[in-house]
Amino acid sequence: MTGPLVGIRVIEFGNLVAAPYCGMLLADLGADVVKVEPPGGDLSRQIGPFINGESGFFLTVNRGKRSIVLDSKNSEARRLLWELARQADVLIHNLRQGAMERMGLGHQDLAGVNPGLIYAAISAFGTSGPDADRAGIDLIFQGESGMMSVAGEEGDPPQKTATTIGDYLAGTNAALLVSAALAERGVTGSGKLLEVTLRDGLVAVQGAWNAQYFVDGMQPRRTGTASPVTAPNQTFATADGHLNVAIVSNRHFVIACRLLGLDQLVGDDRFADNKARVEHRAVLAAELQEIFSKHPTDHWLRFLGEAGLPVGRIMTLPEVFSDPQVLHNSMVLEVEHPVAGIVRYPGSPLRWQGEPLAASRRPPLLGEHTTDVVSELGVTGDRLRAVLDDGDASLG
Repeated sequence: MTGPLVGIRVIEFGNLVAAPYCGMLLADLGADVVKVEPPGGDLSRQIGPFINGESGFFLTVNRGKRSIVLDSKNSEARRLLWELARQADVLIHNLRQGAMERMGLGHQDLAGVNPGLIYAAISAFGTSGPDADRAGIDLIFQGESGMMSVAGEEGDPPQKTATTIGDYLAGTNAALLVSAALAERGVTGSGKLLEVTLRDGLVAVQGAWNAQYFVDGMQPRRTGTASPVTAPNQTFATADGHLNVAIVSNRHFVIACRLLGLDQLVGDDRFADNKARVEHRAVLAAELQEIFSKHPTDHWLRFLGEAGLPVGRIMTLPEVFSDPQVLHNSMVLEVEHPVAGIVRYPGSPLRWQGEPLAASRRPPLLGEHTTDVVSELGVTGDRLRAVLDDGDASLG
């Protein structure tokens, strides 16, 4: 492993996405991430699509880790988990409220024996308050953050984003907090209790919509692909598809109008500045739509792009993962997996010293590293066999 966190041991009690994504980011940064799984494995291992029985979904959020299986119902396994946590630099989890405490692995259980431990808890609604005990998953958070109330066109039923954005955002926020806590620990020597809430993350990132609400106290109207605060900033139909156009400055608006033969709009008070353009968005969009429908998307990409205007196409996933810039940025990784064969999955968006940071270690098989990790604790012989026999039989 290489990267700025080499030498940092992270214990991940992760399920599905949020904590596993945090663990993967920390592994990308060089940390030794030990993923603790129950005998049945992380639930994401049961979600397709499958490649020779291995979950493609699991592969996308678990590279760079070592997997161990220890059954917390077994007293010896619980002692080993406690010993792992006692020696760790970081512990991250997104288990249900109280689950870590029932295993004797809550923050208060560990702070006294490992005062330098950075303990990151990712929860649904928070670890205290009226909703602390509620179950939650991304669809619930999108609904209860206001996000689904503003997505789509006016009159549409509630809509969600295409991905479980709350999970990935929470994992990113947790990795950010862990990195900050490691920096502070380098000065103070002390660990920290960190908390990340999935719903809060989605509430916080709706900048333009939140701004509108706090200004007038009203529910914002849906605007589809159009930005609620800048115009023209939306999707237009072309002669053969669609084009995204994002004009946010007066200078770009003037350039666009002159290139498109719409000089008369430059002197029109209805479009004099962004505030006016947003107010008269529908009229402006109709003028632009008439022009964009005359030529195919590629024409507009070249014509407007060469002038430095922000324009783009609507890409399918096959197009994304064959795009020259995406490939140049190492956003497609290919590794050999002992069960799934040659597999591909997204790379890391993180770069360090100009180089991509994706961990080179492939995603682990269930319990693949149990013997190695437990042996590092000094457990060998009959004691090791006893732990393995009470765990996943495939490890024996």
